[in-house]
Amino acid sequence: MWFETGYPVQIPAHIYTFSFEPNPDWSSYYASGQEIWEYIKRTTAKYGLDEKVQFNSRVIESVWNDSSGTWKVKVDQQGTIIETEADVLVNGSGVLNKWRWPDIPGIDAYRGKMVHSAQWDPALDWAGKRVAIIGNGSSAIQILPQMQRTAGHITTYIRHPTWITANLGADLARSKDGKNFKYTEDEKRRFREDPRALFEYRRSIEHRINATFPILFKDSPVQKAVSEEFTRSMRQKLNHDPELCERLIPKWPVGCRRATPGDGYLEALCEKNVEIEFNQIISFTETGIRTAAGAKQFDIIVCATGFDVSFAPFWTVVGKDGVSLAEQWRDVPEAYLGTCAANMPNYFIFNGPNSPVGHGSLLAVMGWTAEYILRWCRKIATQDIK
Repeated sequence: MWFETGYPVQIPAHIYTFSFEPNPDWSSYYASGQEIWEYIKRTTAKYGLDEKVQFNSRVIESVWNDSSGTWKVKVDQQGTIIETEADVLVNGSGVLNKWRWPDIPGIDAYRGKMVHSAQWDPALDWAGKRVAIIGNGSSAIQILPQMQRTAGHITTYIRHPTWITANLGADLARSKDGKNFKYTEDEKRRFREDPRALFEYRRSIEHRINATFPILFKDSPVQKAVSEEFTRSMRQKLNHDPELCERLIPKWPVGCRRATPGDGYLEALCEKNVEIEFNQIISFTETGIRTAAGAKQFDIIVCATGFDVSFAPFWTVVGKDGVSLAEQWRDVPEAYLGTCAANMPNYFIFNGPNSPVGHGSLLAVMGWTAEYILRWCRKIATQDIK
């Protein structure tokens, strides 16, 4: 994900690390995608994890062979198809890398600059430009405040309300509103020299994040209190504008859909150079976007339209008795412990269906998932399980 995405993660950086490789040198409380990517590359090099990686390779098919008890895997390596087999197949491809363009007619007709939030152009210059932002998910919520400062005019296209929350772990931040902050050199040096202090700091953040879990219990007193507080906060940041409050504050309880921290997002919506368009987009044009209210011209269109999160792998997976995983998961994806799929022997997944992705850092979840998979690998290998 962080190879493609550059905006800051919404989880405090010190718990967005591998448990075996704490990083005392995070520059800020919430790290940028680029800094996370550099951390991952550095960790990979330190432990020699890239020695077994085959780059420029795309898995196109994996089929279970019941007689041999192995997976037959086809890989496209820059046009050359190679075939291999495996006793165990682990899907670590994730669900936030198949980014999705909007399904809107005329997308190829637009002649201006169009970018996707997951494939950001670092050279993009929006100063003084007419900009459209499509979407109001976590990507758009982070992009708008950055672009609003210097853009000439922004029209943001919004279809649904969403909960804009306080930052996760905000009570450990240094300002009352929980905004991001930079660590001092003295703090980083202390973390380097005193691993125990770093461990305790990381644990305190993890504890605060995990303590938010009761918010997700439907109709609980905690959920009701948090919904009321987020409603109050959103109204205040929207300057109590009746129309904006009506359209942007959800009617459903917190937790029914992803709630998103958003420094400066609601405030940016109220700025003079920002316009909100609630009408559905009909089509792209050569110069911009058309809705039922008419057409607008833009120099830049930002598609913050997210990812394909259907859980089905982007390659063909066929298990026992010819069962297709994509077909099996077409309507209701299900997985044991979010890790194992029915009819898919010796097949394991990271962050699969039913995984605990609703709160906290996924790094901890992935660490325990890896341990669970390794225990199965040891069992399969030492007990001669096919």
